[in-house]
Amino acid sequence: MKFSILIHILVKENMIADPVVRDDCDIFDLNLMDRDYRDFNDTTVYFMEGEQASFGTFIPPCLLYTGSLPAQREKDIVNAARITSDGLATVFRFVKTQLDTSPQAQEQYMDAVSKLMAGNNLNGVLSELFTRTGILYAIIDMSGKVLANSSPFYVSYPVWMKGVQQGYCDELLMDYIESRRNSSKKPKTETPFVLYCKKIGMYILVARIIHEHDLLGYFFAINKSPTFDNQTRRLVPLIVQKVKNTMLRLKSANTYHSIMENKVLLDSIAGATPTETRQRAKIARLQFPDNMRVFVLRSNYYKDKNFFERVLQPAVSEIAPYQPCFPWKNTLVLLAEVDVNGNLLKEREDALEELSNHYHLIIGISNRFADIARFAEYYNQALNALSFSSRVSSDSPFLYFLDYVLFMMLDKVEDDDLLDQYCHPALHRLAEYDSRKNTELFETLRVFTQTGFSISRTAQLLFNHRNTISYRIQQIEQLCGIDLGDEQLMLNLHISFNINAYRKNRYIQAV
Repeated sequence: MKFSILIHILVKENMIADPVVRDDCDIFDLNLMDRDYRDFNDTTVYFMEGEQASFGTFIPPCLLYTGSLPAQREKDIVNAARITSDGLATVFRFVKTQLDTSPQAQEQYMDAVSKLMAGNNLNGVLSELFTRTGILYAIIDMSGKVLANSSPFYVSYPVWMKGVQQGYCDELLMDYIESRRNSSKKPKTETPFVLYCKKIGMYILVARIIHEHDLLGYFFAINKSPTFDNQTRRLVPLIVQKVKNTMLRLKSANTYHSIMENKVLLDSIAGATPTETRQRAKIARLQFPDNMRVFVLRSNYYKDKNFFERVLQPAVSEIAPYQPCFPWKNTLVLLAEVDVNGNLLKEREDALEELSNHYHLIIGISNRFADIARFAEYYNQALNALSFSSRVSSDSPFLYFLDYVLFMMLDKVEDDDLLDQYCHPALHRLAEYDSRKNTELFETLRVFTQTGFSISRTAQLLFNHRNTISYRIQQIEQLCGIDLGDEQLMLNLHISFNINAYRKNRYIQAV
């Protein structure tokens, strides 16, 4: 930078007076000097307290000073100006930001840009920036989640420190940020601005993260000085855009409400605590239904993530509009409103069934719940229903968690011999008899038990005459010495047939 250009900038900022430019030169560095300096660099601007100068003080080619110089030394001035009311330290820091365009600084800036473009971890990028600049960085969304921060991070405000350590800001801090936002007269844009925070005694360079007039979050650069280096200011819009792109990665997340909903729910699945989930939902002012179920949709065949994002998600969003819906690990997660009995609207259920048949989907469904803080727990219920469905066949695409709790309990029993003991001996006897006589008594009893001991329904399902089923029932009772009119026996047989079905597919890999 030319010394004359620097002087022009300082005059415009009302930082200097009495400028003198007799031999303009390029400036690449700055330094503090005292009256004993002798060897000066022609490309450095020096700063000095005028009161320190004496008759024997040498004057550098480029000088910014406070107070006044001895009259005998004024004739030696080449390029100089007097610092006015802002003080030497403030002007020194400001000039440093203006000169922060050296080849080394440019290389550091391009390195940070390259890492942002390459998708490097944002925490790492911010930590490297802190190492170079000494400036602290933090990014939060409107639910209070700390999206990224430099490390180490320290400010003398416990609420801030707690927020960074736990990964989300408490309501107290978010209320404070909200109050500062409401009192600010800054335009509601992403243009960075500087404010002073009394609570931490530091200056903050703030940039809002905005999408379609909705405020999604904040970028904070925190410094002891009100002056922020040029590289930080140039990187702010790039970092803000990267964060926004991450927040908008879900195709349906195009409003503040859907963005915040999806973020809170995704983080809950990824390991956020119930307390954090509840707190963030409250801070973001998210309202969830009084009765909900989690639906997890998965294809019976391999589908890449584009299928879930570009095909399935729009289709499900059309069936259940305004319901949180997002892809997650080769599935699609839907948080659907249901009635007090856990029932989905009939037209939505029919549409989901039609969609499932068209794309060969199965749908794991959780129990009904009301507290969004327990979302992850009920998501896992739906996921478990999907997992155990591969071990027990189902004619319906809807796989309810409660329908598989017995299999989940059986999964805890590692001893196969013990499971054999849990089965009614009639099953083993009938299977052996069928094998010797080529009969179908085992399957007849299974369907008879499944239908609640209904002869007509059993006959219908097995495509046999009622008399045939009646005859088989008599055979079974005589062969096994049981009374199929016993209601307690019905329960025992029902459990036994489920154990038998589970054991056949026990070691199929759950997904």
